[in-house]
Amino acid sequence: MSFLEKIRKNTWILFMFIGIALLSFILDPNILFKFFTRNSNIIGQVNGENISIKEYVDCFQFLKRFRQDEPDFYLKNEAWNLLINEKLLNQQALKLGLQITNKDFWNAISKQSIYSYISEFQDSNGNLDMNKFQLYLKKLEKKTIVTNSQIEEEKNIWSYEKNNIPKRILAKKYIEMLMYGLNTSSVEAELNYKEKNSFSIVDYIFIPYSEIEHKYNIYLEDSEIKNYIKKHKFLYKKEDLRSLSFAIIRSKPSLEDEKDMENKMNKLFQKFKYTNQNSIFVSKQSEKSFDSNFYLKKNLPIFLQNFIIQKNKNGSMFGPLKVGNTYIIAKIIGKKMISDSVLSSHILISHKNAIRSSNQRTEKKAEEISKKIYNILKKDPSKFDSLVQEKSDDTVNDKNNKGSLGWLKYEEQNSFGTFNIFNEENKNGTIGLTKTEYGYHILRIDKKSPIESAYQFAVIIKTLIPSKKTENFISNNVRKFIIKNKNSNLNTFIKNARNKEYETIFLKNVRYNQWIISDLNTELDREIINWSFENKRKERDIKIIYNSNRDCIIVYLSKIQKRVFPIEKIKNNLTIFLRKKKIEKLLYNIIEKKSIYKNLEKIAFYFSKKIKKNYKINFSDSIINNYKEPKVVGYSFSLKLKNTSKPIFGKNGIFFIKPLKNIYNYKKPSYFSYEIEVLNSFLRKKILESLAKKLINNSKIKDYRTNF
Repeated sequence: MSFLEKIRKNTWILFMFIGIALLSFILDPNILFKFFTRNSNIIGQVNGENISIKEYVDCFQFLKRFRQDEPDFYLKNEAWNLLINEKLLNQQALKLGLQITNKDFWNAISKQSIYSYISEFQDSNGNLDMNKFQLYLKKLEKKTIVTNSQIEEEKNIWSYEKNNIPKRILAKKYIEMLMYGLNTSSVEAELNYKEKNSFSIVDYIFIPYSEIEHKYNIYLEDSEIKNYIKKHKFLYKKEDLRSLSFAIIRSKPSLEDEKDMENKMNKLFQKFKYTNQNSIFVSKQSEKSFDSNFYLKKNLPIFLQNFIIQKNKNGSMFGPLKVGNTYIIAKIIGKKMISDSVLSSHILISHKNAIRSSNQRTEKKAEEISKKIYNILKKDPSKFDSLVQEKSDDTVNDKNNKGSLGWLKYEEQNSFGTFNIFNEENKNGTIGLTKTEYGYHILRIDKKSPIESAYQFAVIIKTLIPSKKTENFISNNVRKFIIKNKNSNLNTFIKNARNKEYETIFLKNVRYNQWIISDLNTELDREIINWSFENKRKERDIKIIYNSNRDCIIVYLSKIQKRVFPIEKIKNNLTIFLRKKKIEKLLYNIIEKKSIYKNLEKIAFYFSKKIKKNYKINFSDSIINNYKEPKVVGYSFSLKLKNTSKPIFGKNGIFFIKPLKNIYNYKKPSYFSYEIEVLNSFLRKKILESLAKKLINNSKIKDYRTNF
């Protein structure tokens, strides 16, 4: 069985390592818009550090692959939160100067990577055999020309692991440092052990409440409920609620609008075809700005991949293509040869203004040092490795990996300032000097993948929107609908909206302090809620509101619930409570009158119940009569042995118990190491949850997802 098949067989393994799935563009206008936009690969920031669209989509697609039953919006939020937490933990680790050694990396590969679960890579003890694994990597690296999808996927998995394991190591080191000294005491462990391993053996009888009610005809008057509510008003106050329903009229272009747009796009196509000022033309005509980037075939949307197979010369035109309400015209305006992957090394000279730098030298001084090193290497490139050890400020990569930055991918836009390592003219062995936000880099290209064609496109994107004529037609229909339904009840309003084939959302209760109306989920939700809680509002009020897409939302206020004492609605719950009170009073009277107090046999005989013998219970698992009954467990350990309890009022009935024996499993303090670990795990989980909230609250997090 192949390596990939083994991974697929163990999908639970994959779930531990989010993000293996590759970024793929689908025929979706929203992705197309961003594909041809500057900074299209940035979807958010955490304290100035970017979150790329690739990271986000990888994470979301992976979650969706294995949790298909869960809604997209939930998985998107989970992917976002996972990335935020990862960035925050890594940032904190770097601030504290935590570093990753080569030993850390390979130790994590052997214990935390997906490879450690594959039997072919394991030794006789089930551990990762590094010799076998290193041999596999050498074979994989030799396959520089990818001939099939399996090898490509294996390379991508290794690339993902290699890039992400350092993040996991840093996060783990930071957490371990925080947790150092955070331990459960042996006293707590002993108490926890006793709760699980101390048992009480009891005889008991159980009498359901329903049986008592039926036998003694316990009845509750309405007046009793009302009187109780009056005495306990503070318990039954209810917050204001508004019941809202909605009719939604989507702003859709008419057939006439669509014809007009097609004519305009065809004319635009002809003008675009013969212009030489492509970037200016795009800037004037397209909804999205000109993108000067070059893209490899595999990173293009599928329809453009097919297009360049047929036509790949400069000036070749594509379109107009209609996707939903989006029209696209594309022209090839540039072509060059690049390497998709580059293995490179660097010497970093940082300064006090650089990101993640603790170096206090000035920027000017850093520039002088880097130029001296660059001039030395131009004359004698063989000195590169020794200068890495002597001069580089990148202590993680350079000191342990001889300055290697690993294989950098063109699609991830890993270029260094003005030195484009992917371009054809920069061959193996080329050394360049460049500046980035991290400082000055003396870069050496160690190895490049075979060159491929990359294409530059001028793209015009336009959205078909309803014309003024169509909008007026929709508005007139809405006005007529409002006039007709001005004083209609809710059922009539919804029925008439559905007859018009409007979308409807029926009866949503909203509170004043909420921000989102479920199922509606628009940027106007809060505005609608504010309107519904205005003092002048009355039931059957109607509001017309337009969202950013020019969809018309008709809001119908069906009910206003003020702060009241809703006797009818609380009656059921209160009835159960008050009946229990009556049963309690009745039971004590019976026990005293019949002289059966604290005698289990007499109580069982009087109520015609069989005594259940030798039942075993404890605090950890307080199940008795199919329900958790902690009160019963408490009584069983606190009563004197062979004594019968007073009535214990449980969830569904009354218990009488007689403890026969208490079993205490005492152990020496040294025994509680396992208990300490269990409690430590729980304690650390709670601390990490609190830490995550604190870090998020104190961080500058920018979320650009709404733009996608």
